[in-house]
Amino acid sequence: MKNSDLFINAYNQIDAFLRKEGDFDSDASFTYKVRSSKNAAVKKFKDDLIAYGQLRNVIVHSPKLDEREIAIAEPHDVTVSKIVKICQDIVNPRKVLPSFQFNVLGAEKGDYINDILKKMRENSFSQFPIFNSDGEVEEIITTNTISRWLSSNIEPNGTILIENVKVESLLTEIEYKENFKFISRDASIFDAYDLFLNHINSQGFNLDALFITNSGKKNEKLLGLITIVDIANEMKNT
Repeated sequence: MKNSDLFINAYNQIDAFLRKEGDFDSDASFTYKVRSSKNAAVKKFKDDLIAYGQLRNVIVHSPKLDEREIAIAEPHDVTVSKIVKICQDIVNPRKVLPSFQFNVLGAEKGDYINDILKKMRENSFSQFPIFNSDGEVEEIITTNTISRWLSSNIEPNGTILIENVKVESLLTEIEYKENFKFISRDASIFDAYDLFLNHINSQGFNLDALFITNSGKKNEKLLGLITIVDIANEMKNT
């Protein structure tokens, strides 16, 4: 199969997805559908898709070179590989599960911080959720929270006492209160990326974490957790 055929096949799949998802009129242009889409993956690849739409028009509407119907424009191998990959990411995107699925450890306000510090070190955690009496996430402790608490509790002789200090003592050092969101297990990695991106654009600081639950509600069992570092590393593979 020629590169132009592979390209058009991927383009048509994307176009069909956009048409179905957005319920557009049959005469809506590809560029209009791309610009109007609310889909997180489509928004991420918007500029590429618009360029591919222009290339598609050249391939389809230009005269063939000879009777063998050789397209006047044959896309480069790299271009074909990229549109095929984008097609997969849009039509069948990777989900947040199982990529970010694990047993989420947490604490309650009455727990001692030395126990929390041990767990964070053993598991290389930079975030640690604090649960209320109903088992729901009430706050989130980060390494920055702990650093601020330590610096404000250092003794004149340079020592810091953490024995018999409870988690609730850390809560006053949280820089951004309730700086977390919930996301459904069926959400794509692009949906997660969008939540982080929209938060920093609107608030001016990073979201501490996304908690994964069955349908994205806070009163459901935690299935995993995503940090901005996690999603940034995942986006490198797109």
